[in-house]
Amino acid sequence: MSVARIDPGLPAWAVSLAESLIAGTAFHQWAGLRLLALEAGRAEVGFTAAGAMLVFGKYVHGGVLNGLLEPPGLLAMLGHMQESETAMTVDIHVQHIRSVAAGEDVVMTGRLLKRGRTTAFCAVEAHVGTELCTAARITKTIQTKAG
Repeated sequence: MSVARIDPGLPAWAVSLAESLIAGTAFHQWAGLRLLALEAGRAEVGFTAAGAMLVFGKYVHGGVLNGLLEPPGLLAMLGHMQESETAMTVDIHVQHIRSVAAGEDVVMTGRLLKRGRTTAFCAVEAHVGTELCTAARITKTIQTKAG
């Protein structure tokens, strides 16, 4: 496993949150999600299509892929957030363009398109090699963390 490319200009809390989101979430662990790159406005995560995520042992279930699109969108926002803020998805539009087959390595790239005071817009693309598999647009609400 390679070491993630982390922008040294990111605040320590953002890097720590990114690492704990990937490593400390049961769904992400189950999927074998890996942090590949993190910088302000952009993040890459990856996984290998395998096991129980496959429908009839051949292709990644669309619902699994839908859930895995969320982390790169949030991670792309971290360099544009304060430690006191959190973000939650209020809308997601997903287009599956081609299936992801067993054994394929998927790289999902999240980009922050625009951040306002209380709303942010992200784009996430999932690729196998140079082939686009899935594209998503995610709208997030930004709030102050509770407590």
